[in-house]
Amino acid sequence: MRSRIFWLLLVVASVTFTSCGPEPPPEVIPPVNNGSDTTLVDVTELPPLRIPTDNPLSVAGVDLGRHLFYDDILSGNQSQSCGTCHNQKHGFTDNGNALSEGIKGQLGTRNAMPIFNLMWGNGFFWDSRASTLFHLVTMPIENPIEMDARVEDVLDRLNNSAMYKDKFKKAFGVDTIKEEHLSKALEQFILTITSDNSKFDKFNRGEANLTTQELRGFDVLKIKGCFNCHSSSLLTDNKSHNTALDKTPKDSGLMATTGRYEDRHKFKTPSLRNIMVTAPYMHDGRFKTIEDVIEFYELVLPNLNLEMNRNASDSMRIAPRNRITPGEMADVKAFLNTLTDHEMLNNPKFSDPF
Repeated sequence: MRSRIFWLLLVVASVTFTSCGPEPPPEVIPPVNNGSDTTLVDVTELPPLRIPTDNPLSVAGVDLGRHLFYDDILSGNQSQSCGTCHNQKHGFTDNGNALSEGIKGQLGTRNAMPIFNLMWGNGFFWDSRASTLFHLVTMPIENPIEMDARVEDVLDRLNNSAMYKDKFKKAFGVDTIKEEHLSKALEQFILTITSDNSKFDKFNRGEANLTTQELRGFDVLKIKGCFNCHSSSLLTDNKSHNTALDKTPKDSGLMATTGRYEDRHKFKTPSLRNIMVTAPYMHDGRFKTIEDVIEFYELVLPNLNLEMNRNASDSMRIAPRNRITPGEMADVKAFLNTLTDHEMLNNPKFSDPF
């Protein structure tokens, strides 16, 4: 039996997968005879697969979704794809950019989040405004400062493409491509993007050893309380927290989705997986390096006013106040590098098919 001792040391969050809005359930599209193929997703260190019952994975569906993900046809002027701002080499984030630039040259207000392991996610985006991947995938397409397209126009292009007509026919058995088919194809591909083959995962499976420095880095993060929020094998609690980034924040965060004042300035906890290739950090990409992030939690947060400190997550309030030493910082970085999944970053199954 594979050893999971280090995952057991993390604080395992109780994750509930609930909707953040009154969105109606998507129309059920019967699968074609190629049906569900769970072998398209192979994980060991992650929770059991969570594949939507109304959208079983198929070879044809995932292949279609991958083509759509990397095709500029989805944007208004056909100059950008989903993959433009979600680069595989950067853990499916935006090429080191703090904010993403849309097709008209406008900058968004938030950092592009990684899109791996979303099979186990809930409340997607920094403000959890999308309750499911099915609803998530068309939001950037229609966003006027992102891909700025009308879904109706995208569907017209797809229905006039012999290649896509054939691919949608194979995936869903349809002659006319509709929005739900587009959403389900993109959802299928994103569901397959998983990350669980880092050095740390191999260590947990008894396939590799961590160095003394890497083990020290793990201990530092554990003592500092980092795993209170970056918990479980996913290295995120899938919850939102106010970590008191600003005394007078401009971004209301989760409150914009729920309308609850107690959710003001809360943002989704990102995973620590692949963290060393997904800079810059925080919802607005304000921190360029991991050192900047740690310095914030070590120095800035304890000095903020009491009211903001009360609004911070529990783990941030109880974190030790002793400043991290240069040696500990080096240890932490060494450990965080063990969370980089080079197989995912280079896996041709997730790469541009064109």
